[in-house]
Amino acid sequence: MRIPPLLMLFLTAILSSPAWAQRPGVQLEAGLGYARLFDGGGISFAAALERPLSDRSRRLQHALGGSVWYAHTDLASNPDDPDGRHTVGVGFRYQLGIGRSSTGLFLAVPVQLLHSSIPDRTDVVSANLATHGIPDVPGERPAEDRIGSAWGWGAGLELGLRLGLGEQLSAQSSVQGLYQDIYDASRQHGAWSWHAGLTYHFLSQ
Repeated sequence: MRIPPLLMLFLTAILSSPAWAQRPGVQLEAGLGYARLFDGGGISFAAALERPLSDRSRRLQHALGGSVWYAHTDLASNPDDPDGRHTVGVGFRYQLGIGRSSTGLFLAVPVQLLHSSIPDRTDVVSANLATHGIPDVPGERPAEDRIGSAWGWGAGLELGLRLGLGEQLSAQSSVQGLYQDIYDASRQHGAWSWHAGLTYHFLSQ
């Protein structure tokens, strides 16, 4: 795992700056959709808690905060496995919005620590293969599809559209492309996801 240390220090400095502490309110984003990772696809959930760095009345709006991502996808080498792959990401997220209030386009840059895990179902798989008379050859599976877990990191771009439903609530839809580096022996480093959900802005008192 190779997490850029300078990037982490830069984000930490922003979060601890006086400008960050003086901005009013926070916004919560959450969405459900589909993710594609290591040639496998499945359900995906993403959420972010961000603090605006500019006034909501401005045409360009900046926000910075934390994000979490979860995806349950199948395995390219064994798509019938019901457990599949579980991927969790936690990290920072910078967002640039174009438009006033809660309606307009937005571009986000997430940087996350990733954890990918594949549950051990050796007994069930072996019994199923024995029934069909097919030998189990786990060594032929790619590194990212083998049982176990691994840590890595990811960074990408997210492009979305937000439609205001009220002063504090809006609906949104976005597509994210992610460069991920989890398995050392894997040659696949691309992932993408689509989410649709809601954003709620908590106004400060």
